[in-house]
Amino acid sequence: MALMERLRALGYNIQFLGSCSALLERTRELKMENGKLKIGPPPVTKWGAISFLWRKHRMRKSLIDSMSKLTANRLPLTAIVMLSLTEKLLLTEWAHQHGIKVLWIEHDRIGPWLTRSPWLPALRKASKYATIVCVSELSRRKYVEMGFDAEKVVTIPNGIVPPPSSPNPFSRREKGNMMRVVCIARLSPEKGVDILIQSISTLPEINLTIVGSGPEEGYLRHLIAEDTQRLGIGEPRIQIIRDVPNLDPIYASADVLVLPSSDHDPFGLVAAEAMMRGIPVIVTDACGIAGYLKDGDDAFIAEAGSVESLTEAIVGLEDSEMRQQIGIAGQKTALREFSVDRMVAGYEIILTE
Repeated sequence: MALMERLRALGYNIQFLGSCSALLERTRELKMENGKLKIGPPPVTKWGAISFLWRKHRMRKSLIDSMSKLTANRLPLTAIVMLSLTEKLLLTEWAHQHGIKVLWIEHDRIGPWLTRSPWLPALRKASKYATIVCVSELSRRKYVEMGFDAEKVVTIPNGIVPPPSSPNPFSRREKGNMMRVVCIARLSPEKGVDILIQSISTLPEINLTIVGSGPEEGYLRHLIAEDTQRLGIGEPRIQIIRDVPNLDPIYASADVLVLPSSDHDPFGLVAAEAMMRGIPVIVTDACGIAGYLKDGDDAFIAEAGSVESLTEAIVGLEDSEMRQQIGIAGQKTALREFSVDRMVAGYEIILTE
């Protein structure tokens, strides 16, 4: 949305075609032309990949018809920015044949849905007609290692809209209170939230708030119950909040934000958002954002999957002066590297070259 809004402000004619109800609602609020797309699931599951074989012709026709309807009687279409695997496979070569520039945004985690997909060879073939935009050098390397042309794969980090006001994060914790650690993540194995819970098992002065939901919630609640029983406390010091309509109060409560990803995490948006607010962050080397940071300077970078490494990083930020130092440096890095203006400038280079 930030990319669409800024490009429109720069004079680009922006139209949105998709199935996401939240984006459709938001684009309507901003009076952007949009169209609702209903063509069926992408080939990212076993059955989806198999059924795509006979669904693809109908889906391609539906995509082209939807685009034609959206762009009828308007300026010629000059570029398409694609997010879903479906349109990358079905529309890229068609767009190239019609003189339309194609950008693929790759901000999803690379997993078996892609590396083991029978459609990966077709995706590589289509990629010669597109510019592949990754949100970190970590993701870019993975795409190159999968056989995509290195000259066609570029890196543009996500742009973060700064919060309207940033209260001083270093005034949150009163002397003698428990340090408040926040983790905002999907509760799935690759996010490493279980490792974070284990990492504070020997640190009784830590209070942990986890924001998210997912398939590991039951297992994580079991770990929380064990922690509460082991410490002999009445109320758990670790809580899970499943649904938060506004993250600002969560960020405002944090002394430290931890993103403990144990497997490929393309960027780490919540870490960048926290840094914009001056909150010191701990990420792992599986997070793409770590490639923009310097361990011990503007963030702490722990080894992915290591309880010991994550514990050491948390202990390092128990000192208030260190938190202040990391928070200030991190905010400067975020403003420099993760601004919306910088992100949009990166896309403008591709659109106009």
